[in-house]
Amino acid sequence: MIARHTLTYVGSRGVGAALNMASLAVFTRLAPAEAYGGYLLILSWALVLYGATCQWPKFSFFALYDEARAASQVGTVMRLLGAMIGLAGLLAAFGAWLGIVEAGAAAAIVVAVLGMMVFEGACEIARTRLEVGAVAAAIVLRAVLVLGLGSGVLLWTGHAVDLLMATAIANLLAALPPLRAIGPLLRGRGSWSEARRLLDYGWPLVLSFAAAALAQTIDRLIIGQSVGVSELGAYGAFSDFLRQSFVVFGDSIALALVSIAKREAREGGMDAARPVLEDAARLMAVIAAFGGVFFLAFDDLVVVVLLGPDYRTAALGVAPLLIAASVFLMLRSYYFGQVIYFSASSRLDAIASVTLLVTITGLSAVLIPPYGIAGAATAVVLGQALACLVFIAGDRTGIRMPVPWRDVAVIGATALACRLAIASIEAASAGRTTATVILELVILLTGVAAMAWRYDILGVAGLVRRWRAA
Repeated sequence: MIARHTLTYVGSRGVGAALNMASLAVFTRLAPAEAYGGYLLILSWALVLYGATCQWPKFSFFALYDEARAASQVGTVMRLLGAMIGLAGLLAAFGAWLGIVEAGAAAAIVVAVLGMMVFEGACEIARTRLEVGAVAAAIVLRAVLVLGLGSGVLLWTGHAVDLLMATAIANLLAALPPLRAIGPLLRGRGSWSEARRLLDYGWPLVLSFAAAALAQTIDRLIIGQSVGVSELGAYGAFSDFLRQSFVVFGDSIALALVSIAKREAREGGMDAARPVLEDAARLMAVIAAFGGVFFLAFDDLVVVVLLGPDYRTAALGVAPLLIAASVFLMLRSYYFGQVIYFSASSRLDAIASVTLLVTITGLSAVLIPPYGIAGAATAVVLGQALACLVFIAGDRTGIRMPVPWRDVAVIGATALACRLAIASIEAASAGRTTATVILELVILLTGVAAMAWRYDILGVAGLVRRWRAA
């Protein structure tokens, strides 16, 4: 089941990521940097509002889920999410009244938050119940709809607000498969006792997700105000691509392996979950190490293929920093940060998020005015690294996500050897050719295959051995 679930999620995330990259390539060619930067600026406000209002109920649900009370828990979560979207509308209206955003943009932000809430909420409930096919279908469907609807509105109007509305509609429509899978539970009655349990566990997440959402957008808000939306367009486009690339795998691991480990922990405690979590840590290490090497080696090719000409120079200037930030984000969010689901409290997440916010905000205020987007990227790297360290240290009860450090060291050393081999090929050749690119990719893939075989990642090596024995 572990291999099947993980491969299903990785496959759907992979297809979704490919389509999202196609969307990015199309959008950055249809829209000038100023227009796309304006879209990212409005989206940043939507993400902050969503994080402050609508995220905590669904994560509390995952942490406290009990099969025996499933209908009551789902009914309660749905009512809580409905209340939160109402609160989001009030906050957006207040922001428009203060003049922070225009009224039209505020309305689009609320619709965007609604789309995120419906999609993420439906997928979280389906994921918790191990409805793999429905979640995978939603992921792919959303990517298809974003590409189609987004391209259409850019060709029709070219406005940033319209692009945000198109992505919101895509989220709403893509939520249909998981909503159908959990349909019988949606008729469940709400419960005040369940609501109190969710709130008792989740109230630190209100602060946590609000801080995290602001931390992950504050650099963009400062860039938009002090440097300009044109620079923000290049910075945000490449940053989103890298983040999406690592999130594809990190989120798949969390959806599959961590969900299974959580079920094991419910039945047998943390010791029962440890083998699954250590497998997840090894897989995460392979993705972080070899993914980082890939982007460091081929960042120039990726930027040329992915981004329009107006975006390329600025993106390449901050590529190494953004790669490091994406790796730390993946490790923090999708492995070490998952510790809160095995703990009795979510306070550690709040501490990590506040650390992230304070670090990125302080460094962005200091570094962006003199150094522009390079200063922003530096602030994000350091913020993500410090927040990750908070989770590694663990909570007061001593619960920590297990890490097979010796195996991780071997994986890191192998990835470094691959990077040095690729660098030697680049230094020995007069220029990058098709032959050298193929050779470099073969070296990288050989390293990945060796680690996957050595540690039987996803059980593939064991399956091959059993097949040979038969």
